[in-house]
Amino acid sequence: MSTLSALLAAIMLVAVASSASASRTHVATAGKVKLPAKTIGILGPVEAAETIHLSTSATETAARTLGWKTIRLDPGGDPAKMASAMTSLVNSHVDAIVLTVMEPATIQAGLRAAAKARIPVISTMAAVHSSPLIAATYWPPPKAENDLLIAQMKKTVASGAKIAGLYLPQFYNAQIAQNLFVASAKKAKWSIVAKHDTDLTNLVPDTKKAVGDILTANPDLTAIWGCCDFAIAGAVPAIQQARKNVMLFSLHGVPSSIQFIKSGKAAVEMSDGQKGSFIAIDALADYWTKGTPIPKTTPAKYAFKMTIVTKANASKGYPYPTNGILKQFKAIWSKKYILPGS
Repeated sequence: MSTLSALLAAIMLVAVASSASASRTHVATAGKVKLPAKTIGILGPVEAAETIHLSTSATETAARTLGWKTIRLDPGGDPAKMASAMTSLVNSHVDAIVLTVMEPATIQAGLRAAAKARIPVISTMAAVHSSPLIAATYWPPPKAENDLLIAQMKKTVASGAKIAGLYLPQFYNAQIAQNLFVASAKKAKWSIVAKHDTDLTNLVPDTKKAVGDILTANPDLTAIWGCCDFAIAGAVPAIQQARKNVMLFSLHGVPSSIQFIKSGKAAVEMSDGQKGSFIAIDALADYWTKGTPIPKTTPAKYAFKMTIVTKANASKGYPYPTNGILKQFKAIWSKKYILPGS
């Protein structure tokens, strides 16, 4: 074979290989939709709270998995900064805003501005007051969470027992939980002999001090009920320090709660609440690619899961890690969309 013939044969082989590669790429992406470029605004009241950070981080992870940009703001628990942060996101011309436990009244001006600019706003993680300016709400049902925890309490807390409550009245979801707890305690004939409204700006230290004082004032206390994740980190060390045979029962456990549960002093309800962030991003993707209306509440196929973690099963670790939820949604999205790097 002449040199020229060999060269032509090599060029043809490269062309065939290139064509085959292009064909495989086409087959791999056939039926998938290319997502439009979008920017998602992310806002929670205080990133220092692990529950909030868990959810806002989940939103950021979900959005970036689809190749979207994010603007994530932390007002540090200051209501004035919450309001200005919401307005800032609107002024930054984000395409949607995903909130974590943000009360509508606190960010009312920003919500109105978002509605005027036709920016969808979705609320996640835990219940807040309703607002016609919020397009959708995705969070675990508070009653189901409290019923699960109360059922656990009834296994060891006898009728007539003296108990205490740790509250956080600044949040609507915590108010709902508190009301459900008080009603449940009455039915179970438990006597709530002490209660504490926790300082939002000093959650864990304030809880630890309050529990220490409660234990000193009530030597015959049997159990403590907590509304939120901070109760675990604050109450368990106080119980251990006082050397009391008192059990903490708390809602909304987070990854760091596991170390305290292993002490045997706490039984904690945990849910995959941060899944609301993924549901929000999933709904927005369908909305922008197919025009599908954003579901106003959690779709049945994505119903939240919840469980009780005690010393008996704490060694298994946090039951609902974000990377597990990401894996679930990424498997769905990889079949529907052309994801970055695919």
